[in-house]
Amino acid sequence: MAGIMTASPVGAMVDPTKGSFTNRAECAKEHFKNNLSYNLQLSAAGACATIVAIKKPKPVITLATKVGEVAAKLFSKLGGKGVAAKIMKNPTKFGAVGLAVAGGLWVLNKLTNHAFKAGQIDQKYTDSAAIEEQGKKFIIG
Repeated sequence: MAGIMTASPVGAMVDPTKGSFTNRAECAKEHFKNNLSYNLQLSAAGACATIVAIKKPKPVITLATKVGEVAAKLFSKLGGKGVAAKIMKNPTKFGAVGLAVAGGLWVLNKLTNHAFKAGQIDQKYTDSAAIEEQGKKFIIG
């Protein structure tokens, strides 16, 4: 039952390692908040990027061109004159690819943080359930 299944509110409610119903409900609430935050961040960023690209393409094209030109200068200074020349043939295309890669890395960062936090949430409530169980053994004992 561990793993991906428990990193969701429903999974937390049916996970036997989470102990009492109250503990499971708290775990589910934390997972719901984590998932909501992650989804809102990705949706908002994607929507904003799409709207800007559609409504105001000129600044996006200008930014992509600048990114390409800066990359060409960087490659030129690092000794890659051939690469710099290829970039300067179409700096907008190279800059657009660079911006897309940067966006992909941002999404990957958000995904990694979301998964890390889901693991922390699971561990917190699994530990809490173990403490509850130890308390029951001590009292009943």
